[in-house]
Amino acid sequence: MNNLLDRLRKSGLNIMVLVVSIVIFVVTFMALNGLAQAQKPPTVQVLAAARSLDIGAIIQPADIIEKTVYEDENTALFIPVDQAVNVVGGIVALPVTAGHPFFKSAILAPASEGTRFSAVLNKYPDYSLFPLPLEAMNVLAPDIELFLPGDLVGLTVVIADRPQVIETKAAPEQFFEITPTLSEEALQATLTAYENQQNKTPQEESLERTYPPLAKDLFPAGVRVIAVQGAAPEVSSGDGDSAVQTSLVDPTRTQMLILLVPNQSREELALSMQQGDQLIVSLLARGEDITTPGFTYWDFEDEFKSDRAETLGLPGDEIVTPAPTPLVATPTPEITLAPELSPIATSTP
Repeated sequence: MNNLLDRLRKSGLNIMVLVVSIVIFVVTFMALNGLAQAQKPPTVQVLAAARSLDIGAIIQPADIIEKTVYEDENTALFIPVDQAVNVVGGIVALPVTAGHPFFKSAILAPASEGTRFSAVLNKYPDYSLFPLPLEAMNVLAPDIELFLPGDLVGLTVVIADRPQVIETKAAPEQFFEITPTLSEEALQATLTAYENQQNKTPQEESLERTYPPLAKDLFPAGVRVIAVQGAAPEVSSGDGDSAVQTSLVDPTRTQMLILLVPNQSREELALSMQQGDQLIVSLLARGEDITTPGFTYWDFEDEFKSDRAETLGLPGDEIVTPAPTPLVATPTPEITLAPELSPIATSTP
């Protein structure tokens, strides 16, 4: 080492100048490298397809890889790596080529909620999003402004008359008519059938009654409102405390509820909208998971008869009309609202 330094000293090379040059070179290199890294856009890790996926394919863990992309205005459209769990099991809605990042709008999965409306069906594979137009002539419902996504509603269909049965054309008249004669066995069978008809039980008779009008709860447990379409936005008018919320109704906007209904109930609901005289939409707090038998006019009549007999203390088949009684005014009970239900005091600005 000493010999090397002596040789450098004898050659006239200044060691200090050499050291300073090396230091300047290193500093300059690091500065230029830092400047180049600063000009390079940042990168993010996103999920990409390991193989080409066609429409309808179910995404498996082996179909997902991580890919590094530069961050730009399109990065928000991709799915980050921390959402891998919310992608597995999803359904491909748009074709994805191998190596290409997954767009949020290209799959039906929890990771795409908020970007694709039908992504909610990933949680409910046996359900459909059914549009219920509130402007239909036979739909009776509260104002659309009263509905919010997440509401539970019940649908009751009322049918006044059954559709008429299509009659076949009568056979052409014959030039002669043969009057058949009943044998003794056939006559006895006819008499037996007539006697059985007269001796039917009340349950058998009720089953043979005609049933208009018919009221039936299509979904006793209720169905969820996923979206409300056509609701008029609230517009603030005025300044300060005198602002008044007003709704501007646009007659061109179709008002409908998007309902989450079971797949097997789509046809039933569609036919009810077409054949039902009224389809009543009710807001529910909670439903009952039971199947209702439906309610007919005869049930309505029997219920009135039963209530009348019970009030008069008579059996159900001994109903008489009581003499009219004088009307007695009944005081209306006073209702006290809870503090949270009390009307909000308003003041005129």
